[in-house]
Amino acid sequence: MGTMLLAAGSAPAKSGSFTPILIVVVIGVAVYFLMMRPQQRRRKQMMQVNNELQPGQRVRTTAGIYGTIVGVDGQDLDLEIAPGVEVRIMRRAIMDVVPDDGPDDGYSPSDGPDGSHEDIPAEEAAAHEEEANRHSASDEAADDDADGEAPEGGSRPRDPQDQTP
Repeated sequence: MGTMLLAAGSAPAKSGSFTPILIVVVIGVAVYFLMMRPQQRRRKQMMQVNNELQPGQRVRTTAGIYGTIVGVDGQDLDLEIAPGVEVRIMRRAIMDVVPDDGPDDGYSPSDGPDGSHEDIPAEEAAAHEEEANRHSASDEAADDDADGEAPEGGSRPRDPQDQTP
């Protein structure tokens, strides 16, 4: 009788065979709702935007260039990115249509002749320039001492890159 109890206790217990399948299904559903479905929604939205493009609309390209559509020819668009500058791009390169209160062309009367867009106040710019002049003056003084002679009042530290004896 003792051997029968032992044999009954060692019988393999049947585990749930649906657990691994259930885990795979749950992961598949999660991937679909978290990755694939939003991508499909974005693709549909982009197709709708591209199908509704008309001359005169302000747009932003996938490269970040803002411009105005001046012509539509099948899958290509003529885009004016600056006054008198037109480029031909593919329709699918349009990221979105910019509302009228969006960013302007980037030109303003305050731009310098070199096209610089400094966003710092004049006082800060003057301080930066003064500091740069100070550094360049100290660099010139260091270059004058580079002739191998020790500066006044002491010995010059040896440069580890210097191969001369």
